[in-house]
Amino acid sequence: MTDTKAHQESHYGNISTIQVDAKSGSYPFRYPDVANTREHVRSILEGKDYPILPIRGYEVETVVDVGANVGAFTTYMAAHFNTAKYFCFEPSAGAVVFLRENVEQFPSAQVFPFGLYSEDTSMLLYEGASQSLQNSLFSSAETSASGNAVELRHAGRMFDELELGQISILKVDTEGAELPVLNSLSERLEKIDQIYLEYHSERDRREIDAMLGTTHVLAAASAKHIHRGTNHYVSMKLLVGHPELDILRVGD
Repeated sequence: MTDTKAHQESHYGNISTIQVDAKSGSYPFRYPDVANTREHVRSILEGKDYPILPIRGYEVETVVDVGANVGAFTTYMAAHFNTAKYFCFEPSAGAVVFLRENVEQFPSAQVFPFGLYSEDTSMLLYEGASQSLQNSLFSSAETSASGNAVELRHAGRMFDELELGQISILKVDTEGAELPVLNSLSERLEKIDQIYLEYHSERDRREIDAMLGTTHVLAAASAKHIHRGTNHYVSMKLLVGHPELDILRVGD
């Protein structure tokens, strides 16, 4: 993986490019190089934030990226699963510019310039205090006082509209709106093989665990800060079809 910085200036700062190498090819990824964005982007593109679980004979067919931002997760997944279909949702107009550019090299990827939520509505999206990865529907220490109204769609109804039945991978990183998204998908969770999501409070983590406890098991977890972490859940139905995933289980 190589990383180059251009001197192109925009309100997002300098624009850098990382070359993502995979068996399927080499893919350029462009992003606004401000604050600690480079560190976060590289962590995603190197597979550290969302590690791929090797499953023999399992084919990734449909990937949904909720809170796609500039497209790092989709680019990483598409570089490794280039035959899958990708659905990317991002409400920030500035981030969508980069998202479209980064995923257009994957013909099966679609970009939807709005967010997903528990209802059809419009809300203020607060700008990140230092970079777009901090953009949030909720004011916090990591957001500025300003923002723009963005369109949000009910996640469950949007999935129905797109005829998204069985989903291989769902990633949700919405800077605090993960629970509303999952709540709107409650009747569809058992049809999602793998779920990657970030949580932004201990209360949310506990509620997410409780919500997924009857349909999924925790496959991986990372918490670098109090109240912040990334969890990877795998469907119990997937475990039935791939008993090698249960090899480390002791007892019941």
